[in-house]
Amino acid sequence: MKNKLSFKKYFCCISIIVLTVLVSCKYQANQSPLELEEIPDINNIPRTGQWINLTDEEIEMMTLEGGAEVEGRKPHPISNNVLQLKYPNILALRGSLTDKKVALTFDDGPDPRYTPQILDVLKQYDAKATFFLIGARAAAHRSITERIVNEGHAVGNHTYWHPNLIKEGVGRLEWGVKETENVLNDILGYRPSLFRAPYGALNEELVEKLGKMEYSAIGWSVDSLDWMQLSPEQIEKNVLSNVHPGAIILMHDGGHWTMDLLGTVQSLHKIISELQKDGVEFVTVPELINISDRK
Repeated sequence: MKNKLSFKKYFCCISIIVLTVLVSCKYQANQSPLELEEIPDINNIPRTGQWINLTDEEIEMMTLEGGAEVEGRKPHPISNNVLQLKYPNILALRGSLTDKKVALTFDDGPDPRYTPQILDVLKQYDAKATFFLIGARAAAHRSITERIVNEGHAVGNHTYWHPNLIKEGVGRLEWGVKETENVLNDILGYRPSLFRAPYGALNEELVEKLGKMEYSAIGWSVDSLDWMQLSPEQIEKNVLSNVHPGAIILMHDGGHWTMDLLGTVQSLHKIISELQKDGVEFVTVPELINISDRK
């Protein structure tokens, strides 16, 4: 009798483990439905098409210090969920789950090719968003930076040159944040209180430093994966099939100079219109999580 009970316990344990593994594999497969072979080799792209008229200086400006997004991060930085539990007053990944509000966020701009087009679409649908700006690019494109705020959107700090802060450390975080803060203050007349880490790369030391610098670190709960240069239809699917009340949606209005983000621009029409039909309101991150947008 004792052996039978032991066998049943053993069989139940094995069954639970197998079921857990299968569910986990299915979840991961659903989260990253595309093959990485669809992503072009950024080190071997000729200057053609929309990039043919770029000067060497413009290309340097649109080269991310930590590398292109496809090199710098995985689609879902799970560690940020753990960090948010430990630092709920510093790191936010979403808003209230009971309000029909979401926040569109755009990283790595301003980009003269894509940011104005995205602003045009947002204006068409009267949707507000939050733009996390790279300091060097904001300094180079002051008028676009001003337009973002003048049209009612929020602005956040995304470092000066987009390094991988986990590799570079707290000293590099402090320098990049302060330099960008000074640029934005010069253009806008205030110092934004929002920060997003390049690639979503954070650890305890970095989050604690951001708290001491009076910043709110902003992550995301829905990843459009547009940095993979997807079709509008795939980006729409990635967002609409994962969106939830209080979602912070990650998208890009800039990136490495080789990135083609027209899919992002085109996808916004359906994403915004479909959610607005369901009564969802598009607000800025400060409105979503009820914090100030400036220090």
